[in-house]
Amino acid sequence: MHSVLAATPLRPTNAVPLARLFAYTQALGLERWLARPKRGLASLALVLVWLTLAWQGTGRPYHVRWVTEPLLLALVGLARLPTPQTLYRSLAYFAAHDVRAAVEAAYRAELPCRSGRIWAALDSHQLPYWGRGLRERLRKGWSGNHSRALRGYRLYLAVDTDTGQIITFLLLRGDARDHRYSVVLARRVRQLLGRRLAGVVADSGFTSRAAVAALRQARIPFILGFARSTRIQGRLQALTGQQRRWLQQAGAIRLGLCSWDPRHLQLLALAARSPTDQRGPWVYVTNIQGLGPGRLAQLYRQRWRVEQVLDELINGHDLDHLVSTRLHANRVAVGFRLLARNLAIGWQIHDAGARPTRIREPLAFRATQVEGLGLFVLHERHIEVLPYSPLAPNSPSRLLFWQLPWTQRTVRLVA
Repeated sequence: MHSVLAATPLRPTNAVPLARLFAYTQALGLERWLARPKRGLASLALVLVWLTLAWQGTGRPYHVRWVTEPLLLALVGLARLPTPQTLYRSLAYFAAHDVRAAVEAAYRAELPCRSGRIWAALDSHQLPYWGRGLRERLRKGWSGNHSRALRGYRLYLAVDTDTGQIITFLLLRGDARDHRYSVVLARRVRQLLGRRLAGVVADSGFTSRAAVAALRQARIPFILGFARSTRIQGRLQALTGQQRRWLQQAGAIRLGLCSWDPRHLQLLALAARSPTDQRGPWVYVTNIQGLGPGRLAQLYRQRWRVEQVLDELINGHDLDHLVSTRLHANRVAVGFRLLARNLAIGWQIHDAGARPTRIREPLAFRATQVEGLGLFVLHERHIEVLPYSPLAPNSPSRLLFWQLPWTQRTVRLVA
């Protein structure tokens, strides 16, 4: 990284916005967790390569050839990109808990720009392993996307329902049980957000008697899906005609107290999403008092955001691809992809000075904040960039000078 590159003539590039994105990333203080003393390639330079791969829509080290871009090399301070094998081996440099701390720090960096309390949605996703060898290292877990059990690792996410950022995450063995980690995730979210946490929502997979008792003891508000046991189905069948009309018109009604703790827990019934859905109504348990069923239903429906986030991660950050059969390597590789998502959304919040009315998903973000035609010239550690498309005149990002402390570079935008 400290090699001195000779001055080069004016060269074309398709990565003009990367300079701003790198400047934002390096201004957050993430090197506290990501810097590792190494001879040869610096760990922070490798982090930037991993993040660029994620922003380009892949998490596979052998796709590093796709991002062979002269401006990227100049920004990172390398004469050439690392080989796929070197990039893969670099995953062992980082501690998984440090990468998770960097994801959490990137999320909290823009919290002062937002107002109001925050709801967190919990969900899990089975990362499938499609290889044929070393299958004994991976255990099977249920995959909702494929409607069957798949070998792989299980990813747990706590997602901000307003912005879609990752608050925290866990990557565990494929046969991990969701309800055993609902309290772990909720407590970590409470530790990170404090009083700004309004509550957590999750589906019935995260619900068990022990989990509900632990959440209530921790005084964390929650709305969780509730299994339709024989007793619950009997309650639904015993609804009066008036209650059924209320359920269809208002979309939600109270179903009475929960036998697990009648003093603090109540059940809520939500109507099916469509008249032809024969599986509804759906039942939920909550410890929130003083709110009507309609308002509780509205709060729970925020859970769709985590489903959208998983879809965007799969299609925009190559989430379903494992880089190895080993857990640690995948924890770090998945962590870099989640970090790239938080940085992409955090940059948009920072750019707008508040929660933007529209948050760009990975594909749209790539087209506007990662790729962009222009010319650049390198003078040792100083880079001058001439974009073909000028920035908007009222944009807070229209700064003409950026510092990149990780790679000891300065970038000047030529208007």
